[in-house]
Amino acid sequence: MAKTVVVVQRLSDFADDFADWLQRVGYRVRVCTGPSSPRYRCWAQTFDDCPLWQQADLMIYDPWLPTGPSAYGSGRLLALEHGRHPDRPILVWGSGAAVPRDVASMERPGEVGILPADVTPESLVAAVANLIGPPESDEAAVKTESAHAE
Repeated sequence: MAKTVVVVQRLSDFADDFADWLQRVGYRVRVCTGPSSPRYRCWAQTFDDCPLWQQADLMIYDPWLPTGPSAYGSGRLLALEHGRHPDRPILVWGSGAAVPRDVASMERPGEVGILPADVTPESLVAAVANLIGPPESDEAAVKTESAHAE
């Protein structure tokens, strides 16, 4: 089975691009726009956990998700879910290149990484593969190869 990447981005154009780039090489992708009006709450806050985090092998997270009508910054939400799922690697990317201090301070090799502002399809796929490996698990690849050999 393909590995799952969840893309959490407030701007759908970027989310769509990221999803397309990752799907083209074989990753399974789920997209979330994060909290939205009128309550600015998401599943993580409403249900005490996010089912998308549970499904993910890796998260790509926007540090500037809306938290109110004119407020942005999702560091507390990211820290909350990272605490619930510490084994889930995270790549942070936000349009405009600025990353809030609370999110930047979470950066840890192999755990939380920050993507460059000028992310390309190649650099995104390489960063994802570096953290979780190729799209298919080794077990799935072996089964596929066995099926083709028969």
